Amino acid sequence: MRIAITGTPGVGKTTVSKVLGEKLGIKVIDITEVVKDYKLYTEKDEDMDSYVIDFEKLENFINEIEKQEKDVILDGHVSHLLNPDYTIVLRCNPEIVKERLEKRGYKPKKVLENVQAEILDVCLCESKGRVYEIDTTNRDVEDIVNEIIEAIKHKKERKGIVNWIEDYFDYLTLEIK
Repeated sequence: MRIAITGTPGVGKTTVSKVLGEKLGIKVIDITEVVKDYKLYTEKDEDMDSYVIDFEKLENFINEIEKQEKDVILDGHVSHLLNPDYTIVLRCNPEIVKERLEKRGYKPKKVLENVQAEILDVCLCESKGRVYEIDTTNRDVEDIVNEIIEAIKHKKERKGIVNWIEDYFDYLTLEIK
């Protein structure tokens, strides 16, 4: 089974993926790291300080791992685009996302783009197939992981539980130059 843990940067994907992987004994593939380490990109976007992923190379890389691993967890904000069997979309209050990304040293333009993506449900809207959405705001990692395990075990699907637009509409009209 290919499980995608997706969401905008700063929602808790890596933390949740690590604990989930340990608890289930499943290999976790950090998409950001493998793209960088194995040069699975076409170019680096200097303006956004990110890599433009070569999805064909990335898919081949994952397929090679799956020859040895029965199940994998794909950790990354594009993991929902990698043909998962089950997608977990993590969501978090945009103010918390903003704080986390600023602490990581993201440029203001990148912070704004990601906060806007969280407000607009971008990862959720792009996710297809079996999808389960979780609001991670002010929640314990163990609690989130236990909910994910139950969702997968019972093949639960859930979308549309979070709506940040009314509270954060002003962020959608901001521009950083």
